[in-house]
Amino acid sequence: MPQLQSPALLRPRALNISLGLAIFSVGLFKKTVLADGLAQIARPIFDAAANGLVLLPTEAWAAAIAYSLQLYFDFSGYSDMAIGLARMFNVRLPVNFYSPYRATSIADFWRRWHMTLSRFLRNYLYIPLGGNRCGRARQAVNLMVTMLLGGLWHGAGWTFVAWGALHGLFLVIHRLWTLAVPPSEQIWAQRVRCFAGWFVTMLAVAVAWVFFRAADLPTALAMLRSMAGLQRQAPGAFDDLVSDGLPLIIGTALIAFLMPNVVDIFRRYRPVLAPAIELRQIGVGLRMLQWRPRPWVGIGVGALAACGLIAILGWQSEFLYFQF
Repeated sequence: MPQLQSPALLRPRALNISLGLAIFSVGLFKKTVLADGLAQIARPIFDAAANGLVLLPTEAWAAAIAYSLQLYFDFSGYSDMAIGLARMFNVRLPVNFYSPYRATSIADFWRRWHMTLSRFLRNYLYIPLGGNRCGRARQAVNLMVTMLLGGLWHGAGWTFVAWGALHGLFLVIHRLWTLAVPPSEQIWAQRVRCFAGWFVTMLAVAVAWVFFRAADLPTALAMLRSMAGLQRQAPGAFDDLVSDGLPLIIGTALIAFLMPNVVDIFRRYRPVLAPAIELRQIGVGLRMLQWRPRPWVGIGVGALAACGLIAILGWQSEFLYFQF
């Protein structure tokens, strides 16, 4: 808020305009090319499950993973566009995403995903309820209540309640695990624990996103049964869709897991307000991806913007968070 009282706010700056346009273009590409492209895979399979069609495990997993990536690039792209627009007017917004799909625990995930909402839930729900100051049993209750209310914030439906309850349960289990199993001092054990933590976290997050996306609880449970291979096997109705969409799923997963995020790409120009915590990043040293106000960089950003604009004309663009 103090930024809005600065006299410098009203003076246009060429660097901030070019920086903001670049960040906005990256967000637009994420939203209209990557997220909306993934929607073409996830939407018909989830709709088929809602209509009672029995899915193969490969189809159900393809839809769950595609939606997990769609939601990430949709909301991350929206946040990037907001950050870019604000920077064009000389305002720095808080960072809202910090590579959450690299998280090695569910607590780490919530420190990286929708960071502004996470801080709100922590400061105005979890801490006033008592936080971790009233014993382990009370802490578990506080975590569950906070995440249940966080789920209801997204919508008054049982699927959102289930999603919030699952994340509350995940956080309670993680807390009990960290208390029962202290970290090892051996390097190899730390690496194994880090990879296992990342894999379990991504599995838990993907399962919870099924409830977030499904039209109702029966659809979500049917999707999970198909993912577990417990449904009656039937001929694959989406074999071509899954095979054709596999390169996009793999490509976007590699971007989410390995590529530097916007904060790191534009790090030298401080694109956002400083994160509340410092998180070690993968690939920060990739100099070719560090943004600079150079002609060849402008050409690349222009290409991203053009692809983002063209994609809007190519298929129906949906914004997943319009209802919240």
